[in-house]
Amino acid sequence: MRRSRLGLVAIVAALAACQGKSKDPEPGPGTASTPKLDAAQVVAGDAALLPPEDAPKKPDEVEAPDPGKVIAELGAISAWQAVIDRAQLLVRRGQHGIVYGRVGPVIMIPDPMAGPPDAGVKPPLIASPYTWLVDDTEGNGTLGIRVKLDGKAKEGERVALDGAWDLDDNRAWYWRVTAVQPVPAAAPSDIKDPPAPVPSHTIVNGDLPNGARTITVARDGDAVYFQIVGRAPTTEGDGWQVADELGDTTFALLNLPGERPSYGGQDMRQPDEKWVLKRGQTYWVRIGKLRKRGPDKPVLINARTAPVRVM
Repeated sequence: MRRSRLGLVAIVAALAACQGKSKDPEPGPGTASTPKLDAAQVVAGDAALLPPEDAPKKPDEVEAPDPGKVIAELGAISAWQAVIDRAQLLVRRGQHGIVYGRVGPVIMIPDPMAGPPDAGVKPPLIASPYTWLVDDTEGNGTLGIRVKLDGKAKEGERVALDGAWDLDDNRAWYWRVTAVQPVPAAAPSDIKDPPAPVPSHTIVNGDLPNGARTITVARDGDAVYFQIVGRAPTTEGDGWQVADELGDTTFALLNLPGERPSYGGQDMRQPDEKWVLKRGQTYWVRIGKLRKRGPDKPVLINARTAPVRVM
């Protein structure tokens, strides 16, 4: 009986010793203890393991319209081409078309109420009802047409104008506008020379630019100087006979900006829409590509800028 009691006491003592120990195992020698994490730390850790959210997607960028495609869909022609095709675009015949270009400044005219000016004094200018539509496809700003916009577009805008040719009280042509539509801007010009301030066929005086060559040694894109050595062209687009100086054999047939035959041979250009050059006078222009036709034929050249009289 005594042995049974002693055994029972030993069992109870062993159980008490077990309950007094921690449920977590003691770290062994050289083993680091693992820190406990609370709930907030667990959530934060899980979030760090998640893949990053994608950045908000930008809305699809709208592709810029192609100027050439827009103009082709309208069936529009350049401002100066409307001069070439004038016989097909007359108000009096019930015809119409669409021309495009860059809106230029208002056209200024002498004030008719100012009276006769004093000798050597230019008469004062006033705004006319017309605005320049500058051809931005050729001529470096020297080609343009008179249009009557009535405030429907601002200077600098590129527009397509529905309408037709009509004559004003002075029998001068202008484009009577019936509708206006904006068109995408043109690509920047690759011409080095500054554009003309306003369209004009008046020859201005100036110096030769740096790097100008005589026309007989010219290369594509050069600024070249020359003299007229033959008769003026009979038809627009026949080309001016040019060489280094008067008396030389014709080296090239040079077409100035806008010079080309009219549709059906019906040329309705007015005097201020034509170039007038003189024999024996030196001029310079910037040219495009030289087109050779054979050893005994003058080369063909198109000028990209207005002629400048070299003084």
